[in-house]
Order: sequence, then structure tokens, then C-alpha cells
Amino acid sequence: MTPELRAILDRFIYEQATVIHMVTSLPPGGIDRVMPGPGWTVRQLVAHFADSQERHASTIERWLAGESAAPGEFDIERINAMSADANAATPLPDLLTRLRKSLRTLIAAFENVPGFMVEAHLDGDPAIEAFHAWERHYRDHAFDLLDVSPELKFDPLVLNWILYAEFEDEEFCARQRALLDEVRKHYASTPGVEIEDGA
Repeated sequence: MTPELRAILDRFIYEQATVIHMVTSLPPGGIDRVMPGPGWTVRQLVAHFADSQERHASTIERWLAGESAAPGEFDIERINAMSADANAATPLPDLLTRLRKSLRTLIAAFENVPGFMVEAHLDGDPAIEAFHAWERHYRDHAFDLLDVSPELKFDPLVLNWILYAEFEDEEFCARQRALLDEVRKHYASTPGVEIEDGA
């Protein structure tokens, strides 16, 4: 596996672990809070992450076999809606088991990718670009999750994730800066706490 692919997987592992920390730290009933952005509950978001990782693994397998990465009609909005409906009441332990398994499956799929294939086209674009887009998926929902987890806003693990994340979307960058300002104010009078300027 190339160092770049290894780094992508490391990011998946780190961000999934942080999301699991967040959802398992919510109080009773917290996983059924509805996120303003996608309109899903936290429970449904966990299922969405598992769906995505399973789909990525299948895409890699088809691509390596020389098949279309997305055969037939592919309607991601319909797929997401069906998943949300199907997992509206799925117990969180079941979802977390599936999420962890989906990442193991994705890691196994990445391990089969030869280094010379990373620049080959995957549905029209270099595969490595698709892989980086997949790797950003957890970050794409970081603020959705934070919006419904106010009790975790100053959790060190959560802050380490979000304040040091590399966002491409300007709205996310603005929210990141606003969160950093809020954190600085929150800890301004706390002795021995320092907030770095590099976030």
C-alpha cells in the first residue's frame, strides 16, 4: 500500500473513532436528536457512515475487476433516504458493530489496490481524488454532529478533531474559526489552559 493510501486509511480510522466517541458520549435519547442540516437523527448518521464505507469497498472491488464503479442508475439521494428510513430505530450497538465492520472491509479493499492504479480513472477521475473525497466524508458531517451535541462542544477529543481539521468548504472554515473564538473565550479565565493559534 502506498503511503498516501495508508494516510487516507489512517484518517478514516481516526475520524471514525472520534465520531464513535461522540455518539456514545451523548446522554440517553441523544442519538435521536435531529440534525438541522441533513434532517437525520444521530442514529441515522451512523448508519449513513456505515453505508458509505460499504459502498466504497464495493466500488473498489468492481473497479479492480474492470467493472463500472457505479453500475446502472445511481441515485445517492434516494439511497440515503432509504437508509435513513430503514435505520430510524436500529439499536446503536448494532449500528456501531456494522460501522466498525464496514471500515475493516474498506481497509481490506484498499489493501488490494496496487500503487500503479491510484492514478487510473475511477468513473472519470483519478482514483486517488475519489479516495480523498471519501476520506473527507466524516468531516463533511462534523458540524452536523456538533450542532446536536452541545454538551461535547468543549470535549478535548472533539476539539482536537474539528479545530485541526482541514476543511475546503468556506462555510466550514468560518464555523471552525468561530468555534476557535468561542473556545478561547471559554478558557480565557481558566488557569493553565493554552489554546494554540495554528488551528
